Amino acid sequence: MSVLFLFCLIGCNGSSGLKDFTYRYSMESIGNFKVEFQLNPDSTYQIGQYNYFFDKYEGKARPLLKEGILTQEEFDMFTGLIAGSKLEKMDDAYGFDREGDDNNVIVYMVELKQDEKSKFVSVNNNTDEHLPDGFNRLIAFTGEFISDKMEMEE
Repeated sequence: MSVLFLFCLIGCNGSSGLKDFTYRYSMESIGNFKVEFQLNPDSTYQIGQYNYFFDKYEGKARPLLKEGILTQEEFDMFTGLIAGSKLEKMDDAYGFDREGDDNNVIVYMVELKQDEKSKFVSVNNNTDEHLPDGFNRLIAFTGEFISDKMEMEE
């Protein structure tokens, strides 16, 4: 009976379908700044912030880099949000088919790699297209997480 319970417990915990995944996020204003985040299967993460505008002005690159390990609660939150984002059902690109002011465009790029397959989604923040609520929650949480971790550094 306890073996059956153990199998049920393992199966229920893996219900999101995410196993050994790598999640990458980037937010970039071309030529101005870029923020990158990577979450690895072992709960480690890397964050990079690049300020291209000031780097050009100062004549040297000064990226802010941070590495760490997520708590189990943080990892579970990311796992739930990634599973709920429906990335696999999304198109590859949103908002790149319209003409307009490209100078202040912010582009979000998300990649989910799992089982040697990758799913990329790129979003121009000026898009009028509806994005899944789960995807918006994932982007918002990732941004907040990065901000919180980088503030701890200061």
